[in-house]
Amino acid sequence: MPPDQRGNLALPFFHLQSDGFWHLIPRPGKEAVLEAAGQIRSVNQLRDTVIGARLDEALYESLCVEESRNLLRSVLIETYFAPEVRPGLLEQGVINAEAFQYSLELLQHARSTQVKETIGEEEAYEPAVRDQGFRRAVVTAYDHRCALCGIRMLTADGHTAVDAAHVKPWSISHNDDPRNGMALCRLCHWTFDEGLIGVSFHYQVVTSPQLSTNHNVPGHLLTLSGRGILGPTEKPLWPDLDALAWHRDNIFRGR
Repeated sequence: MPPDQRGNLALPFFHLQSDGFWHLIPRPGKEAVLEAAGQIRSVNQLRDTVIGARLDEALYESLCVEESRNLLRSVLIETYFAPEVRPGLLEQGVINAEAFQYSLELLQHARSTQVKETIGEEEAYEPAVRDQGFRRAVVTAYDHRCALCGIRMLTADGHTAVDAAHVKPWSISHNDDPRNGMALCRLCHWTFDEGLIGVSFHYQVVTSPQLSTNHNVPGHLLTLSGRGILGPTEKPLWPDLDALAWHRDNIFRGR
């Protein structure tokens, strides 16, 4: 597809069943709908009709072996993609796998230990892996919900409205611990980084007087003052109070 054209996951997900190794699993009560469907055109329609898909057992067993998995990946890329994009796809595949593993390490570490300046593994990862892994860990912990304003927006194909924000910046802390982060929508992320919003010792939102200066129109941001943040369901993953204090002392514009 041309680079400027957005793909539609529903089309291959549905039509792969004709290749014999990919078997759609209908939602209860949707068996007749799936059987009669000549095509599913949207991700919403796909989600409404099927739970997922399963692979043939032999193929699944082959994919569990790294050598076979890498061979199949190479064949698919070399068969279906232009030569100039193949190296980038292979590289991104490695980044995705390492970032996923890094996110699991971050969450496991946060659940079991006290906050430290670093967990010791950050420097071993490439920046792209570290950024992607940190983002996945934090956004997962907050279930795609902004800790400050509470917005939670997900598209049918999984795009989210929130980012992962470091409380104490990586450039200073070198700390990707999820407790040194919060999931924030883009507006709250920018406002937090600019010191116009902070979080108190009691996990309440504090707002800077500068929100309303210079002819600003802060809108709903002013209503956040005094509200409790929306943290992860797992208490061990809540933001570190020392990191929040550092942000109030060094970034927050209290006057």
